Amino acid sequence: MAIHLTAIIKSRPEHTEEVKTYLLKMALHSKKEEACLQYDLHQNNEEPSIFVFHEIWRDAKGLEEHNAKPHIQDFVKASEALLEENVIIYKTQKIG
Repeated sequence: MAIHLTAIIKSRPEHTEEVKTYLLKMALHSKKEEACLQYDLHQNNEEPSIFVFHEIWRDAKGLEEHNAKPHIQDFVKASEALLEENVIIYKTQKIG
């Protein structure tokens, strides 16, 4: 069963461009993963330090493998110093 995931990332204002660079790299690599069906990155128009990923993964195994990839782990390691708050992740199901 496909997994729909939304992740909300809020950078510290002084690190917005650095976070954006990390996230663009993540998107580039993630879209190449076999289990990735969709991986879209958005930036808030009014508050540019807020980023949103809309993702669809083939299955739980594919998402688990994704989370172990170096491009994800690099961001996880750097995120404590760069982010205003913890990443908020919603796993959802499409209902309409």
